[in-house]
Amino acid sequence: MILRNGKVVVDNSLQEVDIRIKGSKIADVKSELNPKREEKVIDLAGKLVFPGIIDSHTHFLLKSRGTVTSDDFYSGTKAAAYGGVTTIIDYAEQTEESIIEGLQERKREAQGEAVVDYSFHLVINKYFNPDKHLDELYQLGELGVSSLKIFTTYKDIYMLDEDKLDILFRAAYENGLLVTVHAEDNEIIKSQKERYKESGKIGISYHPDIRPGLVEKKAIQRLNKLSKKRGTELYIVHLSSKEGYEAIKEAKQSNPNLYVETAPHYLTLTRKELEKPEGRLSFMTPPLREEEDNQKLWQGIIDNIIDVVATDHCAFSKEQKELGHHSLDILPGIPGVETMLPLIYTYGVDNDRISLSRLVDLLSVKPAKIFGLYPQKGSFKEGTDADIVVYDPTIEWDLKGEVLHSKAGYTPYQDLSVKGKAVMTMVRGEIIVKDDEFKGKKGYGSFLEAKLDKIRR
Repeated sequence: MILRNGKVVVDNSLQEVDIRIKGSKIADVKSELNPKREEKVIDLAGKLVFPGIIDSHTHFLLKSRGTVTSDDFYSGTKAAAYGGVTTIIDYAEQTEESIIEGLQERKREAQGEAVVDYSFHLVINKYFNPDKHLDELYQLGELGVSSLKIFTTYKDIYMLDEDKLDILFRAAYENGLLVTVHAEDNEIIKSQKERYKESGKIGISYHPDIRPGLVEKKAIQRLNKLSKKRGTELYIVHLSSKEGYEAIKEAKQSNPNLYVETAPHYLTLTRKELEKPEGRLSFMTPPLREEEDNQKLWQGIIDNIIDVVATDHCAFSKEQKELGHHSLDILPGIPGVETMLPLIYTYGVDNDRISLSRLVDLLSVKPAKIFGLYPQKGSFKEGTDADIVVYDPTIEWDLKGEVLHSKAGYTPYQDLSVKGKAVMTMVRGEIIVKDDEFKGKKGYGSFLEAKLDKIRR
């Protein structure tokens, strides 16, 4: 198969080249390839061609607070494919008895369901016991996992005490594992919750006040010190605030082992969404903030301080969102895997904030490199997986929950106008979505073994 006449983002530049695909691999990328006998040619004139998008932060089939997210590995990855996402990195969580048992369970849940390729971060929770689990931690690299996930809040479920945290960072360094962190200061949150409960201010609109930007700043500063002390590579997930960004900016001046991710909703939405009648549909943690925070995060993208954009897709239905009553008990999370590419293209490229190559760096190249999937994913190098998204920049459309494919049935970006759309998504040489028609197969997606001898930068 030859993809012809597209404008291809390759090696940090936009080139008018053809792509030959042989089986599941990229066979050749050069100008004016001559088709062989009976070789199919697809004309992509006027289209942009990117390496497949990687969403490195999703939560499919997540069991939380007595319920399960509306998107499982089939519906979630199907929605991903419609949005040009060809690889997702989800989460496996250790059990009380075993770290590896939790990983194997998640592999079983995804196998036979996912339509795009997938990998996992390994969540370390309150059950982490160095005497019991440290040996298993050393085996993760051999099992294809390159990253851990920890929390500096949610004390009763995830948060580790200082001694365990130090041991974990040391072990991660010794094994070349990246530590990803939900960074919020638990003590400040605890104090704020008590204060706002006493004054009866726990409605949805108070969520950003109960968890202010200061909680990100304090947690990031603390984690950065530990990262520098142990030499551990550190990755801050879903950065949301100007205070957190300033802490990151300062920390990166002296810590080359620090990486950071933000999400589309922190770049495009503000806390005003929480004041609307349907505010709970835009409720997530960390919360939405002010437009000033949006602009600071965009500046971080422009200045190459922020490395990755990922969605934190955690989709609950409208009915599930109605289960809670206030900011302390509503299920946090929103759908987003399908809308990431058009949002970043529209508000980034089309608004002249970033180049096409920077978009591809944020959404494909850098997550592939950071999480040990490059160049198999995130590149057009010869012999690598033929994961490709074809994007038509001329299509203008409004995001509407009723036409998107998450089983949540809604989008927090309802009626937002975007420029461009993924019109073809290919995973390992197979067309999964073309012209809004799903052509994939349940279970086609494969588990990706991340490599620890990775190139982060």
